[in-house]
Amino acid sequence: MRDLREFHDPRLHLPIAGQDVTIESPTADEGLRIKRHMYAGESTPQDEMRMIAAIFHADYDEESDTMSGGKWDELNELGLSLHEIIHVGNTALAHFGVGTEFGEFWWENRLGKEDEPLIPEATAAAEIQTPEAPTPASMPKTTGTETPS
Repeated sequence: MRDLREFHDPRLHLPIAGQDVTIESPTADEGLRIKRHMYAGESTPQDEMRMIAAIFHADYDEESDTMSGGKWDELNELGLSLHEIIHVGNTALAHFGVGTEFGEFWWENRLGKEDEPLIPEATAAAEIQTPEAPTPASMPKTTGTETPS
């Protein structure tokens, strides 16, 4: 059998400003934490930043809300904006936490839309008011003399 690394590259490669920016694959334990985070539902901005710091191998100081080291510094040196760096981090979380197709979808469709539902129909569905089920008190009164049609 061939060596796994001959046909599988576990890293994430992102094209940015004509360069191949590589995000190293998390360890199995880190990957499980990322997967739990991705499937947990609602998270705070600090949760998101902690996960991005982990995937970037950077240090995140919650008190000052700053990050340094690792991939954060490399992306900052490339001149990326805060939103672009966060987008790279969220793409990596989507890629490693859910799968390659979801990571690619996130990369190409979610920049600047992090707080919007993934499916536009989710917003519309939330706005639709479901009518209440009829109750005996809300039913039309009958006199008992009606004939079925």
